[in-house]
Amino acid sequence: MITRPGFLLIWLMALGWLGLAGPAAARPPAVASVDALRQKLATHLPDTTRLRLLTKLCYELHDEQPARALRYGEAAVTLARTLPADEQGPGLLRGLLTLASCYANLSNGPEALSLLSEAQRLARAQHNSDALARTYTAQGSIYHERGDSATAWQHYRRALGLAAQATVTPRTRMKLLGNVGSLYYFRKQYPQAMHFDSLALALARRGSDSTAEATYLSSLAAYQLQTGNLPRVKRLLTQALAISRRQQAVRNQADQLVMFALYYIQNDEPVRADAAAREALRLARQSGYLERVLDAYSILAAEAAERSDFRQAYEWNQHYVALNDTLNNRETIQTLAASQVSYETQERARRLRQLTAAHQEEVWHSRLLGSAVAVLALCLLVAVYLHRNLRRSRTALAANNQALEKASAELRTVAVFKDKLYAIVAHDLRGPVTAFAGVTSLIDSYIAHNDQVGLARLPALVRQASESLNHLLDNVLNWAVSQTGELDCRPAPLLVSELFAECQALYQTTAAASGQHITMAAPTGLHLLADRNMARTILRNLVGNALKFMPNDGHVHLEAAPDPADPQMVLLSCTDTGPGMQPATIAALMSGPALPEPEATPRAKGLGLGLALCRAFVHRHGGTLVIQSRPGAGTNVTVSLPMAK
Repeated sequence: MITRPGFLLIWLMALGWLGLAGPAAARPPAVASVDALRQKLATHLPDTTRLRLLTKLCYELHDEQPARALRYGEAAVTLARTLPADEQGPGLLRGLLTLASCYANLSNGPEALSLLSEAQRLARAQHNSDALARTYTAQGSIYHERGDSATAWQHYRRALGLAAQATVTPRTRMKLLGNVGSLYYFRKQYPQAMHFDSLALALARRGSDSTAEATYLSSLAAYQLQTGNLPRVKRLLTQALAISRRQQAVRNQADQLVMFALYYIQNDEPVRADAAAREALRLARQSGYLERVLDAYSILAAEAAERSDFRQAYEWNQHYVALNDTLNNRETIQTLAASQVSYETQERARRLRQLTAAHQEEVWHSRLLGSAVAVLALCLLVAVYLHRNLRRSRTALAANNQALEKASAELRTVAVFKDKLYAIVAHDLRGPVTAFAGVTSLIDSYIAHNDQVGLARLPALVRQASESLNHLLDNVLNWAVSQTGELDCRPAPLLVSELFAECQALYQTTAAASGQHITMAAPTGLHLLADRNMARTILRNLVGNALKFMPNDGHVHLEAAPDPADPQMVLLSCTDTGPGMQPATIAALMSGPALPEPEATPRAKGLGLGLALCRAFVHRHGGTLVIQSRPGAGTNVTVSLPMAK
């Protein structure tokens, strides 16, 4: 029989259960959800997806069916350890935390603490403050259940030091605060316990976690019941029961009705206490919540004994004893199942070690065989290397011979080019030097005959001869510099009409002395993008060559216009009424860097160095040079140069 003092024992048991339950009362896993997860696991999935499903399935079962959840948790952790290092971290951490909860629910504290220690190392390595706080909270809870409140408080204090960090989730904070409140209750420090439970309740309400809210309301009611604040107890339990009924949380309703029964007993309302206990019994039976069925039997038996209805009390007590034996047997079966799973895990580990040792031995034999093959391959590679070096040496020798022959040919070409350049200088210098010699003869003749008109023409003749000599030397110098690559091209906007006017002024005196005419036509505002010195040299050579080979009373015309075929280019043309050129001469001028052969006309002699220099400068600007000429029909030279925007 259970007497009135027995109620206090039941009450303390209920308070202890509420304090250690955590942030939310346990609810049975949804059968449909578990079946759906198992069906997904039966399909072919990537390892990361399979790991996530195994961990979730373990979490769904770890409260109500921890022995069944254990195999899924073990499989998740084993799979996570096989993943690559960059993929296993977060998944392994979640798996360790969930599996540790299973072992804690099976009262296997050492295994749970071992898993939590590993999870703690991973959380530190990943800088995961939330997971680290969860491990400290879970460790504190295990030591609390063992009755080691000092060690539990050490772990809770470390978790509290992390709780202020932004990465710690509100749910982790809520569970930590609830557990700390339970520890203070265990130490009979009720004001502190109510303070931390109130903080946990505020977090539950802020996160809209109605289940946790109902749990913490019940915890606060238990503390108030202990302190004798019965009106406050009723308000708190009424709020908690309303939330549970709204959620249709049958198990939570059973918990709160048991608390109501204790409240009514304290308030000397036996009828209501009996009604609350019977309603709790009905709901607990409906949901299979055997622990609360056991509590209801205890309350009903004690109430019947208080009413002196000993027969009814005996019947309720018999129900209590039978159910208590059943629960003890169930716990024993769960413990045996956990031991079986642990044994199977150890056996798999032993077999894995054996297979690993055999594999390592095979690897050693393979490495030995591979070393022998590597030595043979190395010898073969050395032989191949020597053979290739021999062939390479022969090829290099042949290439050197070809290079020597090519260098000899280039030297011969340079020698021929040098001879031609010397021929140019000797050939073209003859004209100006002869002119100077003729001028001295004319001076003697004009002085002897006192020919003042002839003497007046002498300065123009001297100027013409000196300009011809200067022009030749300028061309030779530019050609030599252009061939060595030391002549810089510095494009700048140039007004075409100014270039034409400068060239016309340079040759106007020479042309007038021979009765020749220079005309020009250029659109207003037309600009070139060219090097000024190169552009001047091009125009001087075109006009100078035209005047040199053109008879008296001849005509030279300079003209500029945009290129109709390319809007980015400008065409500059020089047309004369000279004797023209043979096709072979034109081909020689346009056939490359080699200098053309000498060609003499009745009036002047030259090798065409000016045109070769023009072509080199035009190509330096990315333009073209075209010669159109026929013997007796004059010559037209057209160059294209870039237009300045």
